[in-house]
Amino acid sequence: MSELQKLKQENQFLKEKILELQEKLKIAETWMTREVKEAVKKISKRKIASMTCSTRDKFMQENNEEIIANKIQNYFWDYILMNLSSNITNNIISAEINYYNLRQNPNFDGFWVISSYHKALDAIIESIITKNFRKFAKKNWYTILRKNDSLEKTLNLVVNKWYILSVWRLYHLLSNIKENKQLYDYWQAFKEYLDKYQDLKDILLDDEFLKIFKKLIDTEILGKKRHSWNISFIETRQARKLLIWDFKDKNSLIYKLVSFWDIDY
Repeated sequence: MSELQKLKQENQFLKEKILELQEKLKIAETWMTREVKEAVKKISKRKIASMTCSTRDKFMQENNEEIIANKIQNYFWDYILMNLSSNITNNIISAEINYYNLRQNPNFDGFWVISSYHKALDAIIESIITKNFRKFAKKNWYTILRKNDSLEKTLNLVVNKWYILSVWRLYHLLSNIKENKQLYDYWQAFKEYLDKYQDLKDILLDDEFLKIFKKLIDTEILGKKRHSWNISFIETRQARKLLIWDFKDKNSLIYKLVSFWDIDY
């Protein structure tokens, strides 16, 4: 067989593989579309039970189940959407249904909207950042607390006791690394972890990402205000903009984090 024939065969094989993968992707996309719509219907059935009759009727008449499902699907790339756990997706859906209810009743507290988004954010941080950091720290023997420091204590619990890395702690950790401040053992371990995973590091230490992150932290909406049940409609709307940007602009905290799943390895 000549070299040209071999190349033609290889080219035909690659074309067939591409068509096969495209077909699999279409099937996955169809499956994800159905999953998101079913999740919205299931969650909305539970959520609208607590709405007033007029709000519930309006929610259904405006076909908001379909609107919310389409917003989520159109905002996230298919590959990203396929990587979102049901926990993340369901909390985003819950947040949006709660936000609709809040818009109809702006005197209500924004707690339920922010709480659902907070849970989604915690799950994203665990999935994208903390899970692999925990493995990295143990593999490299970063398992002993050597400094009486609040963040060191937290990271020790994250590594050894499977605690979550809170949103506030993550921001504090990233800002210290970004500013080249003195790092203790677990801080150093986290820096080395990011050095190993450059794509993740590029996202987390990006100036624009940290700027959005700081704005969210400064609102205290995921901390003091959330725990005091004292979140106004305006504060909720502003926080939602930073978190998800009304599903229109990709320059949001959540999208920037989950974009890690769209990196082609």
